[in-house]
Amino acid sequence: MKTLIATMVAGVLLCLSGAAQAQRAQASRVHSKGHILLGVDTEFGIPLGNYADVNSVGGGAVLVAEYPLMNMLSASARVGFQAHVDRTVAGLGAHVNAIPVLLGTKYYIGGDRDGLFGAFELGMFDLMSSVESRGAGGKIVSATASDLKFGLGVGVGFQQDRWNARVNIHSQDVGNFGSAMIISGGIGYHFASF
Repeated sequence: MKTLIATMVAGVLLCLSGAAQAQRAQASRVHSKGHILLGVDTEFGIPLGNYADVNSVGGGAVLVAEYPLMNMLSASARVGFQAHVDRTVAGLGAHVNAIPVLLGTKYYIGGDRDGLFGAFELGMFDLMSSVESRGAGGKIVSATASDLKFGLGVGVGFQQDRWNARVNIHSQDVGNFGSAMIISGGIGYHFASF
């Protein structure tokens, strides 16, 4: 598993270094050259598989920074909060909220930073869980925990001017890849650049 992660990280770094070299050799549009784009994405998430047994639907907001490397490729950073409602089974609730801190790349299929794009992200997820159980005498006891996990994901979306819509699938814990999958989607807006 460590070899797979190291290979993926090396691949991303290789792509970024190649893109940086290509940027020097290619003229770029004025609005995308050397500017960091700031924005916010909304997210609506649905846990998949085993993860849906302890977590329910949720939503949140994610701050986005995007640095165009060339017309077709950008480096990105996303940080946010995803809150989930309780999954109630036999009168007992459980949920897992998340704080994602992700670095990635965004590749625009048509170039010029408009239209269809693909995204790859990796980073850390702070998973904050709360689980209720029945204690002595039938009393409901709540236990909370916070775990920092390495995750990764892919997405596809559509960018038009400052607006975008995207769908992602993430594993919030690569060590338990199939047991921490979530699909999310939302709308985003770039509100500033500098």
